[in-house]
Order: sequence, then C-alpha cells, then structure tokens
Amino acid sequence: MPGERSLSDVLRNSLNQGDLPFRDFVELALYHPEFGYYARPESPVGREGDFITSPLLSPLFSFALGRLVDEFLSRSGDAVSQVVDIGCGDGALIRSLAERCRLGGQPDFFGVDRNLGRAQPHPGVTYATSLGDIPPAEVRLLINNELFDALPFARLVQRGDELHELWVTERDGALDWTEHEADPRYDDYFAERGIELDDGQFADVSLEWPALYDDLCGFVQKGLIVSFDYGLPQTKLFRGRMRRFGTAAAYSRHRVSRDLLVNPGEQDLTAHINFDDLRRTGERQGFATRFFDIQAKFLLALGAAEHELLKPIGEVTVDNAEEGIALLEARDDARRLILPDGIGADIRVLVQERGMGREEWGFQTKLF
Repeated sequence: MPGERSLSDVLRNSLNQGDLPFRDFVELALYHPEFGYYARPESPVGREGDFITSPLLSPLFSFALGRLVDEFLSRSGDAVSQVVDIGCGDGALIRSLAERCRLGGQPDFFGVDRNLGRAQPHPGVTYATSLGDIPPAEVRLLINNELFDALPFARLVQRGDELHELWVTERDGALDWTEHEADPRYDDYFAERGIELDDGQFADVSLEWPALYDDLCGFVQKGLIVSFDYGLPQTKLFRGRMRRFGTAAAYSRHRVSRDLLVNPGEQDLTAHINFDDLRRTGERQGFATRFFDIQAKFLLALGAAEHELLKPIGEVTVDNAEEGIALLEARDDARRLILPDGIGADIRVLVQERGMGREEWGFQTKLF
C-alpha cells in the first residue's frame, strides 16, 4: 500500500482490517517482496548470517552428493539428463556439483529460486525462478535442501474437542497472539491422517507440504527426488508428550528463540515438516521410496568418509599454526555432518525414485 516503508507498516495496515492468521503473518515476514526476510540483500545463510546449512558448513556435503550425481549419470545412459537444485539460494551447492562432475555425457545443471538476487554466476549452471522455466529432459535428479521447512505454516492448538488456530493481533501497539476457530482444512488434515492431538497440545502445519511435493513429482517423470530437511514422520512429529508445544522456532545470529512475533522480517521462522506428507504424495505418483533416515547415514553411505578432511590426522601435513587451526576447524565441521548428533541426526533425507529400475542404489548400503 502507498506509504509503506517497512514491514511494520505492512503489518499495521493489515491488522487495521482485523486479526491476521499466523500463516499469513509468516508469509509476509519471510516473503514480502520488498521487506521480507528473504528479500534482504544480505544472505541470511552462513557463518555471518542467522543459520548455516549443510552445503555451506563443509565441502564434504557436495563431495558426497557428487558421488550420487556420478551414480545417477551411470544409470541414465545416453538420456538427456539434468541435475536441479530447487531453493538453491546463492547456488553454492549446484555450483559445487557442476564443478565436481567429471563423467562424460555431463548433465545440465540448474539452480531454481524465487529470489535469484544472491545467486552467483557459474558457466556450468543455469538459474531459473521456477521449474516451469527449465527445458525438457528425459531423466532428472532433483535436490532440495531445507526447502519445505521454509514454507509458511499455521500454528494450531487443541482446546478440548475443538481445534483452534493462532492468529496475530495488536494490543497496546505490540504484536500479540489470539485464537480463532481453526480453518476447516486443518481439521481435515488431522482427520485424514488419523492424528489426534492432546488437549492443550500445539502443532505446526503447512498445507503446502504435499502440494509442493506434488509439483516436484510432476517435474520428475523419470529420476530421483532427494529431500533434506528438518522433520519427522507424523507419529513422532505430533507425539503429545514430546511435541506438546510444536516445533515452531525463530533463528537470528545462530540463536534459536520461541518468540515468533518479535522483529518480523528480521529473523527466520520455521517448523519441522511432516515427512509422511512427502512420502505418501510421491508414492501416489508412482515413486518408490528408496531411503528415509538421518543425514549422517545417507552421506556415509555415499562415501563421505573418504573425503580428505577425514584422513587420519597422522597423514596430514600443514605449513604453519594458522593453517593447522583452520584444518582442525574444517575437520570438526565435516564431522558435524556425519556424526549421529547435531545436524547429522537432526536433518532427515527422503529419496524417492521413478522409472530407473529396481537395482539398489549406493546410498541404500546398510552401515548401522
């Protein structure tokens, strides 16, 4: 609207018309085209940002994914093939994969993101703002890393026999919570999945989880969809005792907070996803689930332990103390991706495949 100079102005104008569903608040806070969190010129991802993702934490991640690209190509034969990273951010992962690909008959590499302002150019990578902008291909490897937990989500709470939805209101000049009868679509969501919340239990849900995954399935007529994200199967995600207050969180300067309404547009808002929504959607579309487990197991099965950063320390030489300290830090970061704690266990990986045969893939190797 005219005269809006900040996200606070946008929210104030919206709240003048009435309370705002929290899901819509998240949409504005994250994706307002001018003032949203992801519209800011500086990247929120990285050591100097608000949070760090696996591709930026250590090159071990792209090393392991490069092994998957090699196997994908070996099974694609002479078909026209593509490797696509959707939600690519600045393109760090897809650029690394393009640089590592050494097999003949290389695929085309694409990075897709609704905001390409931070995408760094690379001669082997083409960027697009939507999957619809990518040319046809016979077989595709589609990768997404923390794509679904960045979708706007609703916050719900069970009150006796009724499901309530949290909305945002303004009291005495400050943002505050209020409760409304839930949109019937959320009642349907829980009923269709056989989920029963305890009285007073909170839950965080995005109806866009299955809808977006359905779009990904339509894009990959033959190939693999590999999804990395914070999430759980629904039996654990909505377990009353463990998840009584849901999973919604805000991130700023690598600190986590449960104060979701403070500093809108200046902090990331996220919630764990229901991986069963993705799995079932893919299986209805004819995809077979090839892997679902923690990231540590997936990367190790791809050969991550062979990366030079994990060589025995006795085989490593350095020229000076500063180089030695940097190497030790890089080794610690690499271990964080594959040890069964921290990010290696917090992120789960779902791999679904369609039309590429029944032979097991390398990442299906049993390590534990």
